[in-house]
Amino acid sequence: MIKIYTDGSCRGNGKENSEGGWGVASFKEKEGQFFCDHFTGEYSDNTTNNREELKAMLYALMITQYDVYKKEKCIIYCDSAYVVNICNDWIWIWQRKGWVRSGGQPIENLDLIKQIYQYLSEPFPNFTIEKVKGHSGTIGNELADAVATNNKAKIAKIMEENKEMFPE
Repeated sequence: MIKIYTDGSCRGNGKENSEGGWGVASFKEKEGQFFCDHFTGEYSDNTTNNREELKAMLYALMITQYDVYKKEKCIIYCDSAYVVNICNDWIWIWQRKGWVRSGGQPIENLDLIKQIYQYLSEPFPNFTIEKVKGHSGTIGNELADAVATNNKAKIAKIMEENKEMFPE
């Protein structure tokens, strides 16, 4: 089994020159223990928190298709109710309605949502998407948050305090 944690962040959330980022951390199970397989992220200007959360989900969905992950059951954990609801419910309604919301209103971040849909609409996916409570001490979520916020001190602390999960 593989656990993948996603998070997005934005300072200034949508205001001019808002800086944000996304982070993803994946953990593979080996002999009943989980260890960090990898973590990564990316940073943007002029963005929003929701956009960065969606980018993190898109990256997580992409890596479920890597050969090394494709043969495993993957659980993608996200602390954004917005993104979890999109992936598990709203996206199917929007697609049926021609990519508009109720009353014909446009969907924000549709470019990313349509890319996510491509992964979600594959038959027999090897992943599920679940909500995780943010900032509750879950190592994967905390690491994804640290990467999304580019908090190098927090990343180092997580790795130091959980050495058994970070093989050399």
